[in-house]
Amino acid sequence: MENMMERIHKALEHGFSSKEIILEPVWGGMIAGWVISKSFEGLAGMDRQRMVRKLFDEHLNEKDQARLGIFLTFTPLEKKMALDEDFDDFAVPSKRVKKPMATRNNGVMRRKTMSRGRQTAAAR
Repeated sequence: MENMMERIHKALEHGFSSKEIILEPVWGGMIAGWVISKSFEGLAGMDRQRMVRKLFDEHLNEKDQARLGIFLTFTPLEKKMALDEDFDDFAVPSKRVKKPMATRNNGVMRRKTMSRGRQTAAAR
């Protein structure tokens, strides 16, 4: 008979490869995990969660679903950014050149006044 972790893993394998799935037992007999897949590229977080939850709905019974914890969804690059310390390998220098403050504001520098919370012209 399969244990809970195996059933969850099998459910997720209907949409993702085995190497894209990481499961972990958490407090209270719950199972949480990560799904790291290129198929998430360009998708909003809610759409990613729908993909994962759809697999659970289709392949797990209600008792198993009640023991599901949080499942985080990342693209490989997002995982690298969030979890790895040596992200410098992927850093891309910005091509945008910052203009001096006076130029960005059409020659008039502005500042906020602390007492009234409104902007006043610093140069007149």
